[in-house]
Amino acid sequence: MSAKQVDINKWEEIPCECGGMASKSTVNYKGYEVRGWICKKCKKEYIHPEDSLKISKLEVLKKNGIKVKVRTVGQSLVITLPKELVELYGLEKGELVELTPENLNKIKIGI
Repeated sequence: MSAKQVDINKWEEIPCECGGMASKSTVNYKGYEVRGWICKKCKKEYIHPEDSLKISKLEVLKKNGIKVKVRTVGQSLVITLPKELVELYGLEKGELVELTPENLNKIKIGI
């Protein structure tokens, strides 16, 4: 017998511990706006498990940092995005990202 997979992204409501129902919403988790559910009765917040995992991975990456080498391709300089970042942000080949100079030592990459 195999376990049945469910798609929690389709759940508009989930049962709450208090006996009420929690509705799909955006919730604040560790300072990040993430998907989740909020109970109508007791206001308890539930975090979407995929977003919780992403935030955990992001916190580790922010703490440890990632160093990449500047390389050349033709006459251009390039940096590669490590697999961890690609997976975390769901980036795909050919996707455009925006580079914004923050100051003389920092460049912000936006998706």
